[in-house]
Amino acid sequence: MECGELIKQYLLSLLTVFRKKIRGKKYTLPQILILATIPDKGMDMTSLSEKIGVDNSTATRLIDGMVRLNLVIKRKSHLDKRITIVLLTEKGEQTSEEIENKLDIIGEEIFNQIPMEHQDDIKEALLSFHWTLLKYNNSV
Repeated sequence: MECGELIKQYLLSLLTVFRKKIRGKKYTLPQILILATIPDKGMDMTSLSEKIGVDNSTATRLIDGMVRLNLVIKRKSHLDKRITIVLLTEKGEQTSEEIENKLDIIGEEIFNQIPMEHQDDIKEALLSFHWTLLKYNNSV
């Protein structure tokens, strides 16, 4: 299997895990990604849209829907009023924590299916691949 095909298959498999095991009926995949992305101190809209890979107008629509669901709030930056900061509400923090807990459990379940003698090598390879992806994304 070529590298591009392998990456596509990983992506599809991960999306399936998110859709079946994490999303449930409540939230969309983009909403889950946003909840998992916003740090405790909040994040500006431009950085958020770049991080989840959508344009600013799409991020704005997603965030506005999440404001209506009481998952996030929007505030103007104290330093620059043109910048909008997105913060998790208490409900958003709880939902984000639930998602993180589910991800930890699912990750363990998947990882435990790998023979013990290969787990360290697989983890090291995944960390290396992730680091390479980060560098690649920052260079494009």
